[in-house]
Formats: sequence, C-alpha cells, structure tokens
Amino acid sequence: MDFMLGLVSIGLISIALLYVGLRFKLPSIVSFLIIGMLAGPYALGIITDQEQIETIGEIGIILLLFTIGLEFSFEKLLKSWRIVIIGGLIQLITTIIAITAATYLLGVPFTAALVFGFIISLSSTAIVMKILQERREVDTLQGRTLFGILLFQDLAIIPIMLILPVFVGSGGMDLGDLPLEMVKVVVILVLVVILARWVIPGLLYRVASQRNRELFFITIAGICIIVAWLTNQAGLSYTLGAFVAGLIIGESDYNIDALSHIIPFRDVFASIFFLSIGMLLNTTSILSDTSFVVLILMIVILIIGIKILTGAFASAALGMPARVSIFTGFALCQVGEFSFVLAKSGLDASFIPEHIYQLFLASAIVTMALTPFIMNAAPRFTDIFYRVVPYRAMKEAQVNASVADDAELRRKDHIIITGYGITGKSVARAAEITGIPYMVIEMNPEIVRREKSARRPYFIFGDAAQEELLEHAGIHDARTLVVVVSDQEAVPRIVHKARQMAPDIYIIARTQHIRHAQYLLDLGADEVVSEEFEAAREIFTRALKKYRLPESEIGKIVSKIQNWGYAKFIKNGDNNPPKMGMDTVLLSLRIHVLTVEPGSFADGNAIKDLELRERYGVADYGLRRNNAMMTVTDDNTCLVAGDALLIFSTDQVAEEVRHLFRKEGATDS
Repeated sequence: MDFMLGLVSIGLISIALLYVGLRFKLPSIVSFLIIGMLAGPYALGIITDQEQIETIGEIGIILLLFTIGLEFSFEKLLKSWRIVIIGGLIQLITTIIAITAATYLLGVPFTAALVFGFIISLSSTAIVMKILQERREVDTLQGRTLFGILLFQDLAIIPIMLILPVFVGSGGMDLGDLPLEMVKVVVILVLVVILARWVIPGLLYRVASQRNRELFFITIAGICIIVAWLTNQAGLSYTLGAFVAGLIIGESDYNIDALSHIIPFRDVFASIFFLSIGMLLNTTSILSDTSFVVLILMIVILIIGIKILTGAFASAALGMPARVSIFTGFALCQVGEFSFVLAKSGLDASFIPEHIYQLFLASAIVTMALTPFIMNAAPRFTDIFYRVVPYRAMKEAQVNASVADDAELRRKDHIIITGYGITGKSVARAAEITGIPYMVIEMNPEIVRREKSARRPYFIFGDAAQEELLEHAGIHDARTLVVVVSDQEAVPRIVHKARQMAPDIYIIARTQHIRHAQYLLDLGADEVVSEEFEAAREIFTRALKKYRLPESEIGKIVSKIQNWGYAKFIKNGDNNPPKMGMDTVLLSLRIHVLTVEPGSFADGNAIKDLELRERYGVADYGLRRNNAMMTVTDDNTCLVAGDALLIFSTDQVAEEVRHLFRKEGATDS
C-alpha cells in the first residue's frame, strides 16, 4: 500500500478507536496496541515496513524518558538511592528466580528457562511512567518507588546484554574484555557529569541569550541525542541516556521552556511506539488455534502473578506500607519494551523458535494492555488485603507504638494530619504556634524518620486509610481530621473510614478538582478545599485590582464570592437547601462599567436614588471619577456626567440598570 495512503488509513482508524476508547474509558495505550494489531502486516496489512515504524517508536520512548528527566532532579535521584539499589535489585533477582523456576517446572530446559527469566524480569518504563503522569502521581511515594525500581532495571540492561548472548549461543563479549568495558562506562558517565555541571548550563545561557526559538529547540534536541548516543556507546540504552540528558537540562534554568518544546513531539512518537508493538503480533496464527489462545492466557496469568508478588515484595523490603507495596507490584506486572529487543536477539540466534517468539509477543502485549486496568484495581485489592490480613495494619500501628510512650500519644481535642507535604507541614506548624496538639500520619518512611527525631512522638508511619492507624492516632478523641495526602485515590477512602469510626469528628479534605467535592461530602467530609477553587479566587481577586477598585470593595466582593462558593464545599444541614457553587458564580457574575451620560437619570442624582439594592439586588459597586477610584462611604454620593459606576452583577441585571445611565432616547450603537 502507498505510504501516504497507509498513514491516512491509520489516522482514520486511530480517530475512530480512540474516540470509542474514550467513551468507554479505555486507556489510550490499549487503544494504540489494538490499532497496531489491525494496521500491521498480520491483519489489514496497511503498514508492512515494521523497521521504520519501530525506529520512530524508539524515538518516542527516548523523548518520553527525556521529559521525565526534565521534571526530575539529581537531588531527588540521590534521595532515592535506597529504592534504586535495594528495591531494584530485590525485584530483579526475585523475578528472574521465580520465572526461571516456574518455566523449568513446566518442562522448559534450565538454560532456556533462565533466558526467559532475564527477558520477563524487565517492566515497561514507558507504560508505567505515562500512566503515572496521567494520574499526576510521579512525585508521590508510590511514584518515586516505581521510578527507582524501573531505573535500576534500565541500568541492569548492561549486564543482561553482556550475559544473555552466552546463554543463547550467539557469542557475546569475551569476559576478558569486561574490565575495559567497565572503564569505558565510568569514563563516559564522568563526561556526562562534567557536561551537566560546567558545559551545558553555559551553552544554554548563550543560546537563550539569542532569543531564537528554533535555535533553542535544536540545541535541546541535540543535547538529548548526543547524551543518548554517548551512553549507548558505554553499553547503556538510548532511553537511559535520554533520561540522563533530561536530568542535565532539568538542573538548569531552562527546563520548563525545554519541556514545552518537547511534549508535543513526545506524545506523537510515544503513540507510534505502542502502534509498533501491536504490529509485531501475528494475530492470524494465534487466533486460528484455540489451544494457542488458552496457552497465552495461562502464560499471562503466570507472568502477572509472579511480577505482582516480586514487585510488592521488593517494595515491602524497603519498609513501604502495604498500599504502596501492592500498587508497586500491580504497576510492574507487565513485560517491558526492552524485553522485545532481548527476545528478538534470541530469535535471530535461532535460540527461540518462531512459534515461541509469537507466544511471547502475544503474552507480553496482553500484559501491557492490562496494566492500566490492573493499576486501577490496586486500591480495591488493598482494602481486601487489609481485611484478609488485618495483622499487617496492626503491625504498622505497633511499630509506631513501640517508639513512643502510649500515655504521651494519648491526646484530647487534637488535630490528625494525614500527609506531610507542603500543606500538611503548614498545618502542623500553625498547630505548634497556637499550641494545639496534633498527630501526623505519613506513608513515606524517610519523612517519618527525619521528622520524628525532632518532633517525637507526633509522627506515625502507615496508611491513614486503615482503621488501626487512625485508632492509634486517637481519632475518637480528636476534634479535627485534615486529609492532605498527595495520592488522590486515597482521599475518599480515608474520609469514609474516618467518618465510620468517628461520627462527630470534623473532617477537612483537600481535592484537586471541584467536581470531586460533592463526592467527598457525601462520603462524610464536613469541608472540602479545592485547589481549583482557591486558584480561581486568587485570580479573581487580582483581576478586580486591575479595575482599580479600593481594597475595601475588593474584600467585600471576594467575601461574597467565598460565601457563595464555599457552599459547594461545606456540608449543608438536612433543612438547608443547596446554595450556588463557585463554578456557577464565576460563570454568571462579572464586573460591568456604567458611564453616566449627560442628561441621563443618574446625572445629578445620588446613588440611593438609583435604588440599586432595592430594585436590582446590586450591593457591590465602586465609583471612578476623573480616572481615580473613590471609596463610596454612603449612598448619598451624587453622580455627575463622566462618572463611571462599577457594579458586580449578572449580564441581565446590568442591562436592566444601564438605562438609568443613558440619556433619554439614546440607543446602543
């Protein structure tokens, strides 16, 4: 098929399937895998040149890791060393051992079983990080844990690439050359550090000084490609090199602008990568044999089961609470994109037969497609886990009790703060200043270890959604619960559990979106603080200042906005009707400027004569005279031609009032 016609066909199929997928809340990754299967050489045959598609897809993964590096930092990376080394090593080794043992017990020769252990031990950095980005969970505890383990897997590609050829019989590197290769790795990594610290910041400064967007974009892309190539020469993957390049630029003052340039290209190329993965699968041969389908399902269950267990075990070994450990295991359940490269080398060496290769492809693609659904199921499985294994939550509570005297922890009328980010820390500091006792429940063990040494015994480690932790924090004696955890999926579960345990406690919950406010109120929250609402209020306040309204008038208007808007975020009594919400207020009310025309009714009359409050319900206004704002102290102020009255009302009310300011017989032009 003609290449351009093929692109048009894929575009039409993509639009249709992505639209259907969005309607049924199907993750975009799954849609692209299905599109690739349909458009590939084994189905409709729209695209047959797979190497070209794979090359473009690899560029997408490089850009994806590059953008992740831009948003990360060396400081965060150094803080995550325990996760990278300990967690990553445990996850990789246990997965290799488990997969090798399982396949060997199924009758596969030991050497082949070990090869499959290496191949399947890797997870997909692209899929996991894309899902975390969409969920805004990259910088949460579970996000950092997952990233650390995935980063170790990328680093582990070096020894795997060295070892695997020996097992598949394709030669490989002479072990005598290993010291030389390691020296090469160290030299190139040192070169990268030098570039990051001294060369690239100065280069970017000079490029940015030219104020040419094309030059800046080409420089950013060039740095990404050069660093990726250097790391590849050291035996590392291109994707890891792209991540390192992102880290280098992320440490400069130009990371935000660089990110804005790369994101549109990243999304396009990453989508093509998932298309290329789907194109690899021979759907015709698989679907024609029922036994083949059953075997694929069995392999998928085996892979997902083992990888969930090993991922959760690695996270638990780091001291993470059960919720983070389970989520980590569920997120690492798929086969990684680099596994396809390893499997292809086995196929080229005739170590892996064609039908086994297709079996692996089908199983790997299914695990990738199921990953978004499995990650979404993690919170529900966590609740089930705590009910089936209640001693885990009790153990976390006992650990906290062992490091502080119980009598000292028993408080009365205190605040329980769940989550110790910026907001939680601010609440705790305010409580300290005012002398209000408080307890903090935090899932990050590093934060608990650091803060508890200075403020013992106010910190409890664990999942605030568990009954034992809330019990230990004294929820029955507390007056207020503040829910400010970064994991948005955990907020409703904490609110619901707390309301069940303590019907009289006052619960304040933070949410990102206004649309989630009513759901949290229904679950038991007394008050919801929406980040969208607070941002809207601040923006609205600053917008009013541009109209030169006096501070007193601005305060009065904003106060009314708060009273109306907060009604959406505060639980009403049974007899109180619902009030207008913030979203409705901002859409219906605005500032209108009414200029007094000579000979109009308003000209020469006092403001009270207009009966703005009595007839039109307008209570908030300001007066501009001679281009200066006046604070209106009473309604006896007389208006003169040229004055401008600023009223805060709906468009309909403004039109009703406007005729008072026009000369009789005047019409709109």
